[in-house]
Amino acid sequence: MWGADTGTSIIRKWLGQRRPRGAVVPFEAPALRMARVCDDERDGMIAILRDFANNGSSYIVPWSSLPLMAPMTDHDKALHTAVGEVKAATPAQVRAVVHDLALSGALGQEAAARETRRASAECSAIADVELVLILHLLDSCGTDLAMLMINGARWRDADAKSAIAAAAAKVGVRRQELHRRIAEFARLLVPLGLVAAGGTVRAGWLRALQNEIECFSQSIADLPPPPWSDASDYLTTILATSRRTAVLSGLVINMLDYAVLDIAGTIGNWGQERPVLGGAIERLSLMLDEWPALMKSVRDALRGPADDGAKQLRILCSMLPRVPEPEPGTADPSGGTSVSAALAARLSTVCSMLPAL
Repeated sequence: MWGADTGTSIIRKWLGQRRPRGAVVPFEAPALRMARVCDDERDGMIAILRDFANNGSSYIVPWSSLPLMAPMTDHDKALHTAVGEVKAATPAQVRAVVHDLALSGALGQEAAARETRRASAECSAIADVELVLILHLLDSCGTDLAMLMINGARWRDADAKSAIAAAAAKVGVRRQELHRRIAEFARLLVPLGLVAAGGTVRAGWLRALQNEIECFSQSIADLPPPPWSDASDYLTTILATSRRTAVLSGLVINMLDYAVLDIAGTIGNWGQERPVLGGAIERLSLMLDEWPALMKSVRDALRGPADDGAKQLRILCSMLPRVPEPEPGTADPSGGTSVSAALAARLSTVCSMLPAL
């Protein structure tokens, strides 16, 4: 899958980098806006406080001591306790903690209602993605979907079972195993989601965040020169890093989408593909994890007083994540045919045969 598109050099450099430590915890207190939780082999659960003293410095404290470092809201106290109890140290684990807390009502009734709606939408999305993956596999294996779907009632009759059995034989697995692998693939794709031309299938939070970083980068590029001259260099650095992040994350998403495009090969080699796909999604989560807070901080700095704005931009530059650059002389990794676009076109054909998802 990793040879499916241009930019493999920058991907190899990215995979060779040290993994970012821990995950951002969405505290409300301004002093904890960039706090990360990390499971340290020597010290156990620790908090990494970015720009804690408003000077760009980082502090490391035991997780249990974090409430002594800054005043916490009730939301922050509940989040701090829950993260410590389950030892959440990855973006997925922190998101699960927030999900459980919100559903319990510990974060307020509004948060509970919002999370209930989100959880319901996610369950529906998983079912949608699973159905689309099955139909995409059947289509890839030569099934006449137009004939199969001409009547919705036929989806569960002998014709459908026969088509699935034929696809399973072509992939090289039993029919029951085919269903299990498709279900696992659908759950694995939750953070990424699927897209089809026209937005027929829901996008996951990683794909949405990649798009947001891309738009943020363009908004910075479109800004007029700031009135404070020393801020121009800082904005240039932020722009370059956000562009590289958008390009690199787009390449990774392209390659993950290739696994969906080549669904017969992916399902047929699921034992080898699953850990690779899961690892890539987890690594992508770690790379993009702190960008929401960074983008908000940059916007806040640009809206603030000139003296404070320049200082904040300088500090934020020191906190930017490291993103590898393409090797000199290689093609622009953002160019070329997009696998994601090809997948979107392919899935649009499949989705056009279904009721609105």
